[in-house]
Amino acid sequence: MNYHFEYIKEKIIQDQNETKKINQEMLEQLKNKQIISQNLNTTINQKATFGQKSADAIAKFGGSWPFIFLFVVILGSWILLNTLHFLGLSFDRYPFILLNLVLSCLAAIQAPIIMMSQNRQATRDRIAADHDYQTNLKAELEISLLHEKIDYLMSQQWQQMLELQQLQIELLTQLNKKFQETTKSE
Repeated sequence: MNYHFEYIKEKIIQDQNETKKINQEMLEQLKNKQIISQNLNTTINQKATFGQKSADAIAKFGGSWPFIFLFVVILGSWILLNTLHFLGLSFDRYPFILLNLVLSCLAAIQAPIIMMSQNRQATRDRIAADHDYQTNLKAELEISLLHEKIDYLMSQQWQQMLELQQLQIELLTQLNKKFQETTKSE
């Protein structure tokens, strides 16, 4: 009966050693693999030229509520100043030809700047999509590798579990016989 206990003890130690070995292999693989994740905003912004950064800042301000409020205040002031002849100033009378010229020039300058910013955003989106694809592919490969390891461990564990179960059945049978012998002798 003691040899059964010794055998079970050996199997448990063997199982612990195999698990430790697999854990060490997994740690080595994780150490040696390069990490794909990175902050793309930092990478892209470091490569940006002064013109690109300026275009982004102008487009950001041009599409904000403060710009709209400022623009409404300036237009309203221009119209009121030239309509009411406030302080005797009237540099652009009613059809507001000069205002139309200023607005046209602003639109002519602002449109290409916004388009440059949009092109830069499209490039940033393409880089982010490529990065997402690489990250997803690596995750898929890692998951596949983990499935293989789990399947391997399950097959190893299954065999050991069957052996241990057989030993337990033998031990229980022996214990049952001894119990029956002791109850008969009483």
